[in-house]
Amino acid sequence: MGYLKAVDWTSGSLYDGSLYAEHSLLITLDDVYCRDDTWESCSYSTTPNCGHSEDVFLICSEGDDGTELFELVDGDGNDVGAGELGLLLYNGGTVCNDDFDQNAAVAICKEMGYTLATSSHWRSGRYFDIQDNFAINMDEVQCWNDSWASCDFQLFHDCSHEEDVFLLCREGTEGFKIVDGEGNDIADGERGLLLYNGGTVCDDNFDSNAADAICRELGYPQARAWTSENAYDSQSEYEITLDDVECSSGNWSSCSYSETHNCGHIEDVFLACYDPDTEQSPFALVDSEGRSIEGEQLGLLLYRGGTV
Repeated sequence: MGYLKAVDWTSGSLYDGSLYAEHSLLITLDDVYCRDDTWESCSYSTTPNCGHSEDVFLICSEGDDGTELFELVDGDGNDVGAGELGLLLYNGGTVCNDDFDQNAAVAICKEMGYTLATSSHWRSGRYFDIQDNFAINMDEVQCWNDSWASCDFQLFHDCSHEEDVFLLCREGTEGFKIVDGEGNDIADGERGLLLYNGGTVCDDNFDSNAADAICRELGYPQARAWTSENAYDSQSEYEITLDDVECSSGNWSSCSYSETHNCGHIEDVFLACYDPDTEQSPFALVDSEGRSIEGEQLGLLLYRGGTV
């Protein structure tokens, strides 16, 4: 038919009652068996023993690779990039929120090329006037992990556009990073959420050696302070990608860790690194959350990241 690949197929009597009812047609092909994706490899029969409840329905694509055809668009139908919330489309139609969850969000972000994505944000509703211009092409998206290969879905729906999925994908990063509640890099020396390969770090076994080692990996001489808590609403949008960090010194080469975890986001590590260019004094006063304080307030006295 001139397409490059099939996206999906199903079978059934889906056109019953329409002007183009299937029972008005003959069944002309049966027992189609193909050894590969070329028609020359296929055997078949032109004498069927089927009913129209077994008719094949097929979606073909002109796409030039093997990825599913997801995209994110704004209210004018233009593509949006990383860090922007957009209407999720699949093969040119919207996606219903039935069974949709964080696994599905991350899996779809990865399908769209955010290969290191371990976080995303999604919601559903009617936010754009253009939603009515689209068919609803996907429903019941259920993913067992953050890989699209683990996902099941339906190409038929029982939804309205009030259930359309909107999705924001973030670029993943390798290694460590410290961010604020919006996912932006923090200023040097400030306290923020610690990320590893785009996900949070659990506090199990974490100590001052681990804090120093990670700050040195980030280019700072040592840590100023660290704590663990659930302080940002955005934390739940991340996976937890590092746990059981145990370091015998302040160098990362002395550390052991696990990339599987048994944690909740209340155990996420927040870290502030000592920056000699912005902190002229080796002394600092911090509150109970590790934030710098000024003025006539009682605070914990630190010297180069440690207590006095």
